[in-house]
Amino acid sequence: MAMIKDALSALPAKPALFIAPVLIVLVLSLYYRDRYQQCVDIKNTRAEIKQHLHSLGLPAQFRLADFTNFAWNKVRIVARVKPGTVSASCPLDWNWASGERDELLESGLLTVMIFGQQGQIVRYMELRGDELEFHVPKDNLTPEQAVFDVRRKLDDSGGLTLTLKN
Repeated sequence: MAMIKDALSALPAKPALFIAPVLIVLVLSLYYRDRYQQCVDIKNTRAEIKQHLHSLGLPAQFRLADFTNFAWNKVRIVARVKPGTVSASCPLDWNWASGERDELLESGLLTVMIFGQQGQIVRYMELRGDELEFHVPKDNLTPEQAVFDVRRKLDDSGGLTLTLKN
């Protein structure tokens, strides 16, 4: 009993001084845990799509809907994203190696895929435009339309060119 009394006497006289910081830490840890997991999922999906495309016998066709494991009814693919147009949604190098995303933005080599379902963004993915170069219109694509012809780039960089199938 004396041990409990000693422990309680060590607490501040005003419990709010003790409880408020604990609640703040708890809320922030839950928020950043979810954000961290989203960023890691984006990074893993980027690696999986690159590996999948490189494993195809080229030339090949690629249906984006066959690769995704989530529901979506529209995708917008934006190549050559400019600095300031897309916010850095993943802090602390959770998504890209240190400085890599900024370098891609500056050189115009960042490509973004934004997946939507019923007017809501359900997935956001950033890709290296020098590894996977998309040639698409600036319109939203449905899962049926998001079919690409995949070929090796002509510049011997090892990258792939994905052109919307006609």
